[in-house]
Amino acid sequence: AVGLLIPHNFAALSRLAVRSSPLVSMATETSSCDYLVVGAGASGMSFVDTLLLHAPEPVSVTLLDKREQPGGHWNDAYDYVTLHQPARNYGVESTALEAFTQHPEKLASRDEILDYYRSLLSRWGEAGHRVSFVGGAAYDFGSASYVDASGSRVGVDASKVVDARYTENDLPLLVPPKFSVGDGVDLIPPNQLPARGAGEGRRYCVLGGGKTGQDAVLFLRQTLGVPLDRIAWVVPHLPWITARDPPSPLRQNTCIEFIASALEAHAAAGSPPSALSSSAFLQSAFAKLEEEGKVYRLLPGETPTKFMDATLNRREAELLRESAPSVIHGRGRVASLSSTGDLVFADGSELALPWANEGGRSAAELTTYVHCTAGAFNFGASAAEGRRPVFSSEGEITVQELFQFPGFCFNGAVVAWLECQRGLSLAQKNALCELPPPPEEGEAPPLGPVAGQVGPLSAGHPLLVSLRNLRRWYATPGMGEWLHGLRLFSLAMNGYSLAEGRALVEKNCDGLVEAGLLTPPEEGR
Repeated sequence: AVGLLIPHNFAALSRLAVRSSPLVSMATETSSCDYLVVGAGASGMSFVDTLLLHAPEPVSVTLLDKREQPGGHWNDAYDYVTLHQPARNYGVESTALEAFTQHPEKLASRDEILDYYRSLLSRWGEAGHRVSFVGGAAYDFGSASYVDASGSRVGVDASKVVDARYTENDLPLLVPPKFSVGDGVDLIPPNQLPARGAGEGRRYCVLGGGKTGQDAVLFLRQTLGVPLDRIAWVVPHLPWITARDPPSPLRQNTCIEFIASALEAHAAAGSPPSALSSSAFLQSAFAKLEEEGKVYRLLPGETPTKFMDATLNRREAELLRESAPSVIHGRGRVASLSSTGDLVFADGSELALPWANEGGRSAAELTTYVHCTAGAFNFGASAAEGRRPVFSSEGEITVQELFQFPGFCFNGAVVAWLECQRGLSLAQKNALCELPPPPEEGEAPPLGPVAGQVGPLSAGHPLLVSLRNLRRWYATPGMGEWLHGLRLFSLAMNGYSLAEGRALVEKNCDGLVEAGLLTPPEEGR
């Protein structure tokens, strides 16, 4: 029988912050602070750091997380993961992450990033800031209290509450797959690959084509030395992959530059109107970037349909391309793994793995299946919660996605900088924080949402939301100067001056109006 997976191979879901609670026990003690920040991951740590740097007066901060130490999802990541973007564009405003890594490409390891975040707590204290970190705690927004590691409930009297776990990544270790799994099937998260090894002819089936799936295949090939004929890789949507070593190795394409590339490619193709209502407009940008050596495709001759800004260098991309005979694509997502180990897809079709029944043994007996299908940017922890403004009249601040790739650390810093601007009203701050429109209401896909699809570029597309937000920020006194001195800002990372950044934004807006993708009222003139 095939049942929904509740596997022993996966960690139990950690205690999550809850938005409301109909019944809570009375707090046994109470603490107070100016800011309570819920979530000590990339967004929360960046928010706190920028807040401490720019607050007009000294503030006290309580930083709370369900994990025992800061670092968010890095605490739960697999050991062989590294940062997918340069360290010089990740972390917090005050402290360079690149000083903590030995990687030749400055791709910090899991342990290096966790060490970096731990060090920030010490650095803040040494600088005289009043920051208290509480680990192993679950916060209840409804009762303004948390349960600490000992089980005691502590009330918090905070002037402002910052929800920094709204864009928490979904990880395979903590988020079970949406597909069902037959009895006896060996399904593991990527964290358990190092313990499995390549011995005794073990076969592997990697499920998922995003960066986690790419990491798993590279680990199997490079570290465990598993031969290609013992690997199957299910890739439902072929991805565009950012080149980490383009002709200008210190530059990686940013969302604002990507829009410029799309406009240039569109004009070079004669500005066909039909491209605007399909994926052709964005695909033309990827094709242009591929010619420039800035993106890769997994399978030559096959057009990718997804982009999540995963990064590879040329050697890694070539190794994955060698895996082409092992790639299963074009069949959609897996809906279930049968008790014999066959793949059952969402359309009802079935596929046996190449080694099924080898030596009279089923695929399930021969294979370890690796779950890489969580969808890091599905934000499952907050997906069921209603969309709300970044700054609320009740004193709550919700760190959200205001600017696209790369964005988590940057968005935390931007929200904190705006919070420190006492001359801006609540309405003005929210006007500087346009959010992508919420998903259209309707029945949720049975296998969960799919992020990163390359489709038409509408006015509410996150790329255009990012562009409009940046244009507003450049028009805000002092903000452009701050952005171009910020190590987390991607245009500054790529060497743009303030004048050059402003010019690129204006050029993009003009081009989008001319292309008919924005009208003057939409783009904020």
